[in-house]
Amino acid sequence: MSQNNTQAPGIGDIYSRGASSATNGTVVPGMHKAATDTPDTPVTAPTAPVVGFLYSISRKGIGEYWPVHIGRNKIGRDADCDVILKEGTVSGIHALLNVKQLKSDHRLVAQIRDEGSKNGITVNGEELDFGMYDCMNNDIIKIGDNYELLLLLVNANEYGLKVAENFMALEGDDEFAPNVPPFSGYDNTNSPYSGANRASNGTMAIDGVDNLASGGTKFL
Repeated sequence: MSQNNTQAPGIGDIYSRGASSATNGTVVPGMHKAATDTPDTPVTAPTAPVVGFLYSISRKGIGEYWPVHIGRNKIGRDADCDVILKEGTVSGIHALLNVKQLKSDHRLVAQIRDEGSKNGITVNGEELDFGMYDCMNNDIIKIGDNYELLLLLVNANEYGLKVAENFMALEGDDEFAPNVPPFSGYDNTNSPYSGANRASNGTMAIDGVDNLASGGTKFL
């Protein structure tokens, strides 16, 4: 074996001239050739307006909250849910919360539906079947056996809120930038440590920086 290479048992002669593996670094079983570098995909801001929140102290007393958007808000344990609840009695896709703003009088209307969950839903203590149920502001929605959520709907028109005509945004300011810490309870899918956003073309530093040279070493 060459002194310049490290080879793990059972992976063959990867250092032959015809091998397609990396030419430097340490090789371990199951390692694949790094993918070709591609430009970073820009972060896309959500287009549906935020019209409320779900607030809970069930998991930790300091509280946590999730935004409620116009349209479909999927609630459950799965990583692709809009409201992710990491709790044992919550199903992968547990519930669907639909929110609409009426064009006639700008009222917000909301309905929730059980999506075939194992442990069900209650609203203000009333157990739901699998039909749509009308929700009101300040309702207590219980998902599974333990997660109680307070529904807070905010109608900006009722409070006279509006977009500032002369809003002066700072240069380079981006409210959805990856380095901005997410609010509590929100699953930051842009995090490099998210299962849906793991780096695939190199080594990741402890501070989350990726695209380091494959097979290389970075000292802290």
